[in-house]
Amino acid sequence: MMKKPYFCTDKQLRICSWEKEISEFTGQPASSALGHKYYDIFPRILTDKKDALSRVIKNGKPLILKKYPFPCLYGGLTADIKIKPAKASSRNSDRVTVAIHPHAACAVAKKLQQSKKLIDIGKIASTLAHGVRNPLNALKGAVVYLGGKYAGEDTLVEFTKIMEEEISRLEDFISKFLSSSVSETEVSETDINTLLKKIEVFTALQIYTRNIHSHYEFGNLPPITMNSFHLEQAILNVINNAIEAMKNGGNLNIRSSTEERSNGLFVVIAVSDTGPGIPDNKQNGLTDENKNSGRGFGLFITHEILKHYGGHIEIDSKKNVGTMITLFIPCNKL
Repeated sequence: MMKKPYFCTDKQLRICSWEKEISEFTGQPASSALGHKYYDIFPRILTDKKDALSRVIKNGKPLILKKYPFPCLYGGLTADIKIKPAKASSRNSDRVTVAIHPHAACAVAKKLQQSKKLIDIGKIASTLAHGVRNPLNALKGAVVYLGGKYAGEDTLVEFTKIMEEEISRLEDFISKFLSSSVSETEVSETDINTLLKKIEVFTALQIYTRNIHSHYEFGNLPPITMNSFHLEQAILNVINNAIEAMKNGGNLNIRSSTEERSNGLFVVIAVSDTGPGIPDNKQNGLTDENKNSGRGFGLFITHEILKHYGGHIEIDSKKNVGTMITLFIPCNKL
């Protein structure tokens, strides 16, 4: 069970214990809290317009404050507070322990935690981008060699051509990634159905080796304007997740269409599989789907790409039935 945030003060209200949980709750490390008056670090806790900790120290009786309001940049939050007197074990001085039971996390704290995750991901991505360059050169050389040696094999030539194009695009993307931000990447008019047909060929061997039956249905779509590499990776992440989920065969269905919603017209790409499904408690946590295989990270990247272009993801999953992940890409403002 997760420990609740708490801290201790002496009878002069100086902080003598500042646990990890209260550091995470307030954003203040123990190094900047210990020895200071608690109200210099933490909002002063009042009861009947008097300091609640001083009251407990004075009368020696525990005090519980229900739904105590704390100020927050987004309006505020409430918490139950339990203040009780205690004796220090190593010396004969009074102290008071304050336990905080927040009803909900501060919206700003949540945003800061999300930002930290994105910063960490950015650092990893930059390292990965540098490390991928040399293997890409080796792969490109091998693909060119195979394409020339087996020029009479139509299927192999088709695959090597796609691989060579994808490697070149990945090299270009890595170079731009290391020198610019996502918002500075080039956009162009993209035919999503053409992109899906290329992905169909590109994933054919994966599908064949896993005994999966795939079916693509192409709707009548308008061209959209965005970075085609971003879009391809967003779609591939979802399709690869579906393929990985069906270890012993199954059905993979990909359908493109358009849908009018209250906030505009969207191109819709629906990817459904007959895998084991995503647990209910993980459908809203796009980074936690499957950390060991990286599937959750791939879905998170897809979510971030679509979010950048004003789109979103919807997930419908049932245990032992399958999962449908739907990508919504706005047509009106890209």
